[in-house]
Amino acid sequence: MNKLLMVISSTVLLVAALGGTCTGNAWAQDQASSEEILEEVIVTARRWAENLQEVPESITAFDAEMIDSARIRSFRDIADLTPSLGQLSNFRPGLARIQIRGLITPQVGDPPIAFVVDGITSPDLEFINQELFDIERIEVLRGAQGAIYGRGAIGGAVNIVTKQPTDEFEGNVTGSYANGQSFRTSVSLSGPITEDKVYYRLGAYYQDSDGLIDNAFLDEKADFINEKSVLGLLKFDLNDTTFLDLHARYTTIEAGMSYFQNVSEDTIEDFSIQTAQNVQGVDERDLFEISARLERDLEFATLELIGGYSGAEDKAFSDTDYSAVPSDFIYHFAGAQESLLDLDAWTLEGRLTSSGDGPLQWAMSAFYQDRQRNTVFDAYDDPVGDQEMTRADFTDDLLLYSILDDNSSNAWAVAGQVKYDINDRWELTGALRFDQDKRQSFDERIKDLTFAEKTFSEWQPKASLAYAVSDTALVYAGYSRGFRSGGFNEFHPDIQRVFGKEVSDSFDLGFKMSFLDQRMTLNGSVFLINQDDAQVTLFNIDTFTLENITVDEVQSKGFELEFMYNAMDGLNFSFNGGIVDSEIQEFVAWPDLIGYSMPHVSEYNINAVVDYIRPVTDTFNFVLYTAVRTVGPRLFDFAISDIESSSGTFVDVRLGLENQTWSVSIFADNLFDERSIEDLFLFDDGVTDLPRLPNRPRFYGVELRYFF
Repeated sequence: MNKLLMVISSTVLLVAALGGTCTGNAWAQDQASSEEILEEVIVTARRWAENLQEVPESITAFDAEMIDSARIRSFRDIADLTPSLGQLSNFRPGLARIQIRGLITPQVGDPPIAFVVDGITSPDLEFINQELFDIERIEVLRGAQGAIYGRGAIGGAVNIVTKQPTDEFEGNVTGSYANGQSFRTSVSLSGPITEDKVYYRLGAYYQDSDGLIDNAFLDEKADFINEKSVLGLLKFDLNDTTFLDLHARYTTIEAGMSYFQNVSEDTIEDFSIQTAQNVQGVDERDLFEISARLERDLEFATLELIGGYSGAEDKAFSDTDYSAVPSDFIYHFAGAQESLLDLDAWTLEGRLTSSGDGPLQWAMSAFYQDRQRNTVFDAYDDPVGDQEMTRADFTDDLLLYSILDDNSSNAWAVAGQVKYDINDRWELTGALRFDQDKRQSFDERIKDLTFAEKTFSEWQPKASLAYAVSDTALVYAGYSRGFRSGGFNEFHPDIQRVFGKEVSDSFDLGFKMSFLDQRMTLNGSVFLINQDDAQVTLFNIDTFTLENITVDEVQSKGFELEFMYNAMDGLNFSFNGGIVDSEIQEFVAWPDLIGYSMPHVSEYNINAVVDYIRPVTDTFNFVLYTAVRTVGPRLFDFAISDIESSSGTFVDVRLGLENQTWSVSIFADNLFDERSIEDLFLFDDGVTDLPRLPNRPRFYGVELRYFF
């Protein structure tokens, strides 16, 4: 907390000093415009376009300007700036650990949020952890959103809106160079193909980095990355009432993975201990997404038909014992592991949303998604343990065993929602959705023995009542239910094959207020969430498999606050934070853990941002962005429930010059090189008792951008 106050104070002093040295004309411009209000933020979180301050929901929104200022390029960047939301790295990049209001991501199963891009609900966690590029708006809804976004939105939803094609040619090019031999470039182009009829938007980016985390045994970087992506959007104005959008994106990523460091209980936060593995972890992931959206104005309502395909392939190979220690066949066994993924999903959704500005608005929808997710896990003997080994060295004769899982999900849903303005002050909203998800799992080699099938379903209601105390103050109360499908653990005769569905009931009481002619906003909420059969994944040491189990009852309660102040034209201060008290209330399988929190849940997160733009000449602006976030302690593994991480404070800074056509800036993420734990678990083999995954060290560089 002291570091947070120090950085904020230093930034404010720098802003004040720069303000005092500006030219007279620039100062006069600021004085003249200091009465400007904060820009109105329009969101579509409830399927209607609404002013953020008038929506009775806990929503954090980022517009295009905020996204550029904060250099938001990943889901992790979103989480770092949002109350009660967090993301931690996992052993491979496609399996990020997301937490929201105390609800977590089990390693076997689905995340606690619905992730929606241009109306398409992502079918799997694999598609969340790729670079966000060419984004117009991001909306984070906290609290169960099952009535609107369906199964999986048990803790909230993230709605991503990409930039749309333009009727005039425009574009931009960005390039950056940073430590770790890190290079990134991107380009975006947009314009008309046929005037007033057909428009396009094209984009591509490329990044390559040697990495920042050492593998001391191999004398190589463990967290390297090479990522390439291309995307395109075509928009057709078929007539005055009918529009068609076509989207496509392809991403290929090769990255380091599983760079755990072997520590003990006494050294969990000793970051002088380095990764030292004799097998370099490598993950290769290919993602392909294509979708179409047809919109037609029916006068009384708007009809949307959306369909899409999502495909993913992943190959991951890494060290099993996270060390370069040879086997002694008593306490330690050296090995390697390979996981293969092949995923195909089709999504269809139809929506009918009322038109007009009357007191009653309504929407209806139907949803269908078919997903095939086939995985292979191979375990290999490492015959040397203390010599460099690559994937080519692990031949079939070193294969110990394989686990195959052909997993399918066939889901459908129907939903309806209404919003009714009782009078000028009161608003009542309600929604109801029914989701059904039929799942199957089997190992094709022994299908008769391993075949499992189960259908999971749930009604998900939602209701809220809002009262406008004045034109600038709103109070509201809401209830919503969400559910996450159950599923199947990897087959083994000694573990439970089926794990059940999870259901959450969320209660919110909040307020939204504006002051100083709307130059200041203050939003807050208190929440209570009751979870039944909360899902969590454990590493089963006896069977050497991942096992999803359910915690009978968990309760999370907390408080969130968001503050934004436009001090003068070009100077914005913002502050937000969330406090989460997660507590296991009933756990029949593990009663000693009653009273503990769920793993990976931070007790609090606090974020403070100063965003400053100041004219220094008639054509150039000075820009300064400083973000400081403090993250509270957390537990990681039920098997080591007495081990908790420390809190940490992280600082990101960007400053530079810009005009209408180009900008140059220097940046630093994690400026003070704060080290923290991303993951920690009990391995218990006498050598690698506590594998620890570290966070990213300080990352700094220079960025150039050109607009045309």
